Amino acid sequence: MQILVVEDNDSLREATVDFLNASGHSASGVVSAEDVDDTPQEGLPDIYLIDINLPGEDGFSLAERIRASQPLVGIVLITARSRLTDRVEGYTSGADSYLVKPVEQAEMLACINSLGRRLKTARTEDVQGLIFNSQTLNLTGPDGKVALTHGEGLLLSAFGRAAGNKLERWQAMQLVDAKDKGLVPANLEMRISALRKKLVLCGAPDNAIRTMRGVGYALCYPVRVI
Repeated sequence: MQILVVEDNDSLREATVDFLNASGHSASGVVSAEDVDDTPQEGLPDIYLIDINLPGEDGFSLAERIRASQPLVGIVLITARSRLTDRVEGYTSGADSYLVKPVEQAEMLACINSLGRRLKTARTEDVQGLIFNSQTLNLTGPDGKVALTHGEGLLLSAFGRAAGNKLERWQAMQLVDAKDKGLVPANLEMRISALRKKLVLCGAPDNAIRTMRGVGYALCYPVRVI
């Protein structure tokens, strides 16, 4: 599974990422909630491991907005805060599990694997909107199926991960031109237009991706990334 660790303690974050990768998962880490939005990912994570006491936006708030934009994603809060009120707030914000530090690696892995099994079952159910498979790059909807390019897949996954399903222009530019080859805004608009047309082919409305003039773009139709 793809796992994103959101932890500001460098040694703990790196140790957790190394352990998860050694256990057969594909894990990466970021320092803050803001980095979740700003760091390009190869597809959406299946599970987020989130510390509560983050710099800037805290883990409760991050979990709440991730749950709102990605209803079927896995969220595990890992924190030293063990009070009942904190645990209740964690589950209320959308967490599937709440682990209190220090957490034994065996318990964390068991929690992740159990959650992964439940996610696979949930993702077989019918949902409204479109479905994008980030592994095969196929986009499926009521009107059919189309294949996305790698760049289009990165954009669509990033929309699903972003707060309010919105990407600023610089974020979109970074995704489609990660090697800084000098992509110009006109070419970015062409990429967005091509992605918009493919969404429409699968059954989305014409304004599935709305241009926010001078700011960026917003995905205005439900797309579930698996």
